[in-house]
Amino acid sequence: MGEVLAVRNEYRAQNWVQVIQECRASGLTNRAFCQQRGIPEKKFYYWLRKLRTQALEAAQPQIVPISPGAVAEDVLQIHFRGAELRLPGTVDLDAVAAVLRSIQTV
Repeated sequence: MGEVLAVRNEYRAQNWVQVIQECRASGLTNRAFCQQRGIPEKKFYYWLRKLRTQALEAAQPQIVPISPGAVAEDVLQIHFRGAELRLPGTVDLDAVAAVLRSIQTV
């Protein structure tokens, strides 16, 4: 008996998946679609909620491995008197400013 009930529920669920897909494809609002098809709106939303819940419960979290790739390096670029200075982004900015001030007077 339980197997018959499970098959019946699966059939109904498949039928409602199709109805909901037709609603989405129609471009109509849910209310207009239900009125056009003679479907009670409460029943439509009941199945919509039920199918969404089933889909969320069926979804298994997955661990996706991350492969190490090229990591963009933070670089500080300074153009000064026709020269280009490239420093790592972790450089002490106060020290760089002090060096530039001392070069500027030369």
